[in-house]
Amino acid sequence: MRILFLFTCFLLVSNNSFGQIQDSNYNPLTTVIVSANKLTEKRTESPIAISLLSQQLIELTKASRIDFLLNKVSGVYMPTIGNEQHMMAIRQPISLKGLYLYLEDGMPIRTSGLFSNNALIEINTANIHSIEVIKGPASALYGAEAIGGVVNILTKSGSAYPTLILNSQLNTLGLKKLETSWSGPTKKGTWIVNGAWADQKNGPIEYSNFSKKAISARHDFLLGAKWKGYQTLQWIDYYAQMTGSVDSIHFAQKNFNSLQTFTYRKINSFRARQNLQYQWNANSTSVLNVMYRNNTMDQNPTYSIAATSNPVKFKGQENSNHFDSYVLDLQHIWNLKNIKSKIIVGGYLDITKQNLIAHYIDIYKDTVLGKYTRFSYLNPDSLLTTYNTQINNKAVYLNLITQLTKTIKWNMTLRYDQFEYLFNNKLKSGTPSANNYFTNWSPKLGFTYNKNNFGGYFNYSEGFVPPQITEIYNAIRVPYLLPQQFKNSEIGVWYQFKKWYAEVSIYQLLGKNEIISVRQTDGVNLNQNSGNTKHIGIEYQVKYRLNSFVQFHWNGTNAKHTYLNTLIKGVDVSGKEMNAAPHFFSNISMYWKTRKALQGSLEWQHQSSYFMDETNATKYPGFDVLNVRMAYTIGQSEIWMNLLNATDTYYSTMATKNFSVKGNNGYAYYIGEPRNISLGWKWTIKK
Repeated sequence: MRILFLFTCFLLVSNNSFGQIQDSNYNPLTTVIVSANKLTEKRTESPIAISLLSQQLIELTKASRIDFLLNKVSGVYMPTIGNEQHMMAIRQPISLKGLYLYLEDGMPIRTSGLFSNNALIEINTANIHSIEVIKGPASALYGAEAIGGVVNILTKSGSAYPTLILNSQLNTLGLKKLETSWSGPTKKGTWIVNGAWADQKNGPIEYSNFSKKAISARHDFLLGAKWKGYQTLQWIDYYAQMTGSVDSIHFAQKNFNSLQTFTYRKINSFRARQNLQYQWNANSTSVLNVMYRNNTMDQNPTYSIAATSNPVKFKGQENSNHFDSYVLDLQHIWNLKNIKSKIIVGGYLDITKQNLIAHYIDIYKDTVLGKYTRFSYLNPDSLLTTYNTQINNKAVYLNLITQLTKTIKWNMTLRYDQFEYLFNNKLKSGTPSANNYFTNWSPKLGFTYNKNNFGGYFNYSEGFVPPQITEIYNAIRVPYLLPQQFKNSEIGVWYQFKKWYAEVSIYQLLGKNEIISVRQTDGVNLNQNSGNTKHIGIEYQVKYRLNSFVQFHWNGTNAKHTYLNTLIKGVDVSGKEMNAAPHFFSNISMYWKTRKALQGSLEWQHQSSYFMDETNATKYPGFDVLNVRMAYTIGQSEIWMNLLNATDTYYSTMATKNFSVKGNNGYAYYIGEPRNISLGWKWTIKK
């Protein structure tokens, strides 16, 4: 800490020796974003709360995982639960719920209805150019699951001259990572290929090894004066040992031993995309996207392990979930200059064929070692579940943007979605085969005001989430479920003056028909639309440029998440705060750079306390984490060092308690990484 104090003082008194920081994200009033309406648009013309993690900021951070980036955004907390597995909290408590939409260049990574809280594993981190985060419902443009927010990963495109980049890093927790990028021009376009390999063994938590391989390719091209487009390929191969959480005794003892010896998660993901854009004239453009997804997730999950009456015998499952998707997205844009308006119409079609098979397993625990040591299949038949589902999602939307005055713009969007689930149970027992249909209208209305360096917006929007496949068909009979509905009202302002930039958003999000598990009179647990919730908060970001060489960023949020008219496991929790819902998140960072190409940053992350259970009986105290990053450029090479969790804070990234389970086993803590050092080297070759 003394070294950090002296280091900070040195920065503040040595202004004359610094070189200028080029940060394209410092002036958001001129920032161009693409997530607001699937097109390029100025930030000030978008009546939404949106944050941009720029290419410059990503380069400065040298992040080994996406959560190190997203946790810099106001209103966002992405807790890691090991090996790139994650949860999310954007205008919602920390959870695994399907309330977020993850995009890559504006297209969903996964099919709606097959949400995975670990969807961002299926991103090649070597291929990230920048990240845009929409906070609040965005179903009017993007459809289902865009409730808490939308995370849009914008990928890299090729350069105008041949370039080869080699990037390597390792850390004291056993992580090794290699990335390579090659790009270059063609006669009428560019190519870029990005590859990444990551491996971790003997980490601080026992049984936490993982490996990941990723390859991305993109070809941009021009066809005459009016046609242009690009093709992309993405492939991810991932394997991780599943450590899971620890109980309260292990957490209090700082015991990093794991109960697990065989649980795992394996993902193989492939996506191919063709984009075409045709310029009819100066005021009319059509954009077509065709995509194919192939995805398989095999696992022996820790969360399926359950106790029996025998203290040495437990039960669990092995399962495999596969889907193939065919997606068509068409959008047309008219610029009506005579009436200062823009009209965008679009259509979306996603046809997905999914199948799941699961086998029941008997699990045996060594009570002396305190570990699950082996498992076996039930004889003669261990088959637990096998079914296939076809998911058809059809949608159309209209977006109208009008300039009402010189300072006020009106933005209206309306989308209609139709979902069709065609479920076929291959077993004679269990959930009967059925067809289910869901429809929804999603409106959005917003106004923006801009004058000189001051502006603001008002936004009303609605979002929805259809029942997930596992929610509606994971029982002995099909429950009657409605889509979860959310209504959001928010107002925001931004201001820029000389060295200062500030932005504030205030929101209220009301949830209705939220799906929870309810025990029936016959003893069967079925999912029902029984939960209503209220989410209110204020999100803010402040940026200050001390001079041309030092910047300060402060991103924070204050929020409260409350149950309304909600019964959980027979207990009325109406009026209680939702569990895993901190009142306050904050990220304060300082960035600096010297003339000798030495640059660095200090980052302080703070999370307040929160209730661990729905009855508000137990609290987790929160945490503070300090990160230090430094890099030095020598010619075409760059070397860097990150000191993460510099004060060696012992904390949990996520902590919960099941109020209906007595004793130590009701607690679950995901242990945060201890202090560690990352070292890296980057070499760029240009012709």
